[in-house]
Amino acid sequence: MDRNSIIGLGLIFAILITFAYINQPTQSEIAAAKMKQDSINLVRLQNDSIALASVQAERENEKLSTISEDSTAKQNAFGSFARFSQGVDDYTILENENLKIKIANKGGRIYQVELKNYKRSDGSDLVLFEGEENDFSYGFATRDAKAISTKDLYFTPVKSADGKSVIMQLKLADNQFIEHHIGLNQNQNMVDFKINLVGMNNVIAPNNNFLDLSWKQNVLRQEKTHEAEKNTTTIYYRYPNEDPEYISETKDLKEDIKTPIQWISYKQQYFNSSLIGVSNFDNAALETKTDESKKYVKVLSSNIGLTYNHSDQQAYEMQFYFGPNHYKSLQKVGASLEKIVPMGWGIFGWVNKILTVNVFYFLSQYISNFGIIILLLTIIVKTILFPLVYKSYKSSAKMRVLKPEMDEIKVKYGNDMAKMQQENMKLYRKAGVNPMGGCLPVLLQMPILIAMFQFFPSSFELRQQAFLWSSDLSSYDSILNLGFEIPFYGDHVSLFTLLMTVSTLVYTMYNNQMTGVTGQMKIISYLMPVMFLGFFNNYASGLTYYYFLSNLFTIGQQLLIRQFVDDNALHAQIQENKKKPVTKSKFQQKLEEMAKKRGFDPNK
Repeated sequence: MDRNSIIGLGLIFAILITFAYINQPTQSEIAAAKMKQDSINLVRLQNDSIALASVQAERENEKLSTISEDSTAKQNAFGSFARFSQGVDDYTILENENLKIKIANKGGRIYQVELKNYKRSDGSDLVLFEGEENDFSYGFATRDAKAISTKDLYFTPVKSADGKSVIMQLKLADNQFIEHHIGLNQNQNMVDFKINLVGMNNVIAPNNNFLDLSWKQNVLRQEKTHEAEKNTTTIYYRYPNEDPEYISETKDLKEDIKTPIQWISYKQQYFNSSLIGVSNFDNAALETKTDESKKYVKVLSSNIGLTYNHSDQQAYEMQFYFGPNHYKSLQKVGASLEKIVPMGWGIFGWVNKILTVNVFYFLSQYISNFGIIILLLTIIVKTILFPLVYKSYKSSAKMRVLKPEMDEIKVKYGNDMAKMQQENMKLYRKAGVNPMGGCLPVLLQMPILIAMFQFFPSSFELRQQAFLWSSDLSSYDSILNLGFEIPFYGDHVSLFTLLMTVSTLVYTMYNNQMTGVTGQMKIISYLMPVMFLGFFNNYASGLTYYYFLSNLFTIGQQLLIRQFVDDNALHAQIQENKKKPVTKSKFQQKLEEMAKKRGFDPNK
């Protein structure tokens, strides 16, 4: 850059500085500009404040309007009960050694029940029911044509000094109120519940002759197998002085009961919630519904009629039982509540009530291991049945000794079935042998086997009782989870079921050898145990363990008896019997009568 350029740039720079200096504002001008900006900001702030105040006022007006509308709506819906339609959601706790119950202000009802001494299959606390979706409330119409339900009203709790009871109050006036008296009973699993209406005859409509008591429970999952729970959960109920009845466990059904009933029980697999009236309930509409989402096992509900006679004071007393389906415990409650435990019908039920339950109860007072108790039960049962087993074996041995002679008859008269039958009957009569002697003792043992089939899956005593590899004798044992489902078998391998099947096959093979069964019957006898393998794989391991032990003892008894029953001695005795005058048994007489009706004379 040359000298002239440098001089030119310097002059331009000097002119700009001089211009900026000459045109800068004075102090008075700066102060005036600041004052003007402050004024503008003040105006903006005032405008914003006015706008905010306007919005707040509008919102306040809307809120007041909403409150007014809500108040009007509540007044229209609840009438004189409007002030009880809002309140604080709070709870009162009552508990004893067995129960912890939570009582809600809203509805003045039992909101949650926990059984303190038991756990769910996952180890969490065992809660029978909880939450807003469950219901225990009653409704009525008022003189000012309002439909009132206690589930919408807030009660005030007054807890007793000992903490064992509470009165939930809803007070319209000093002489007009509703009370729910809730208290723990001396029976550790029972809760007393009393509805007390005072002066409500001046509030309830004169044509309202019933209180509609609604009891709904969403049954929570407690056990290992959802399907087993679903198939054992239903509603039981009892007419006065009659045996309890129940709604089918396998269907969703409604039952309308028009006559008085004593109690209603929501029975699960191993627990129940039961409502027992001190006086009978007038009527009830019962319903069971399966929860397809499987969040709950089932939804059980009852609409119960309570007669209202419009007296100045009226009370309804009832009791809840919250606890296990333990036969002896339910017997203490009374009113035949123990009959919700399925023991089987007829003779099977008697076997369980007289033998099985009492043996379990007695032994469990001294032995804590239920695997050992089942072993001792098996020994007791097999000892009782030993005379029948001995008789059955001896009769089979006689038939086995006679088999060569029967084979000769078959060869001789094989083409004439009627003649062959006549000759066989003569042989039985002369030898003093009853061909059914081996079958009848076996048939007499069947009631015990079937009774055990009923008892073990429903036995509360076995719930969550571990033995050997089984973690729960009330459910299936599993030594291998397959990871996939096999039709008619399942997704696991039960070792007790395998042992039961193998022992049954061994017993069948031994029995077939003893009796000489051949042909199709022999094939069927081997097929049945294999079919049971799939059937029992998902059953209570306590049952398959019992059947396994029973098979072992039966085989052992027969091997022992075999040492004392000599086939040669039996054959000699039969030959001696043939020489004696024939004495016909009633069975033989019956066979002869049947043969004569067919046109055959067995004596010829």
